[in-house]
Amino acid sequence: MARIVIRCQYTGPYVFTGIDSARHPAVAGGRIFCPYCAAYHVWSSTEARLDEPKKKPLVRQAG
Repeated sequence: MARIVIRCQYTGPYVFTGIDSARHPAVAGGRIFCPYCAAYHVWSSTEARLDEPKKKPLVRQAG
């Protein structure tokens, strides 16, 4: 399940919008408070990107 993130236009890091693509596949945009610049950002689907979770490598214990 990928998370929808946007980039802070003032400081640069990505901010999680609180929306998962699996639950809400068609999201046009929204408004979010950014903890990096302490301001609200209004965003659209053209500014957003999907943040895929990193898969952990499969580790086996020696037996």
